[in-house]
Amino acid sequence: MTPSKRETAIWILLNRAYRQAHREIEAELRAAGLPGLRWYDVLWGIEMAGAGGVRAFELTRNLLFEQSNLSRILAQMAKQGLVRETVYEHDRRGKVLFLTSDGAALRRQMWGIYGPAIKRHTEALADAEDLQVFLDTLQKAGGGPFP
Repeated sequence: MTPSKRETAIWILLNRAYRQAHREIEAELRAAGLPGLRWYDVLWGIEMAGAGGVRAFELTRNLLFEQSNLSRILAQMAKQGLVRETVYEHDRRGKVLFLTSDGAALRRQMWGIYGPAIKRHTEALADAEDLQVFLDTLQKAGGGPFP
């Protein structure tokens, strides 16, 4: 079973658009002296978990980017005071992650660049006919729940 020309075109265009937007946003963050999108993703994921914190394996379910080096990123963030780790009371080997006020401030600073960049890269799509059908289909195809 092979994809149709239309399915192949959708796949190619989605990936090219993602790569282009990702490169440009990463460059903007770098120019501002800020960490990359993977860091933003981790900070956002911890913040979205709320006051109860989140365990690392739970965090990975909702991240937007592959986090093969999540342990290293978390260690760097903890060292910089952006994330606080506590021992999970039900399993002393596990850790619960919490965002510090410095981590929240960094995430907001990064959003000042990331948010407008998302708008620039998606505003032409926002008025597309049948966009909701397309978004629903992307979600069903593996995009997961939309926050």
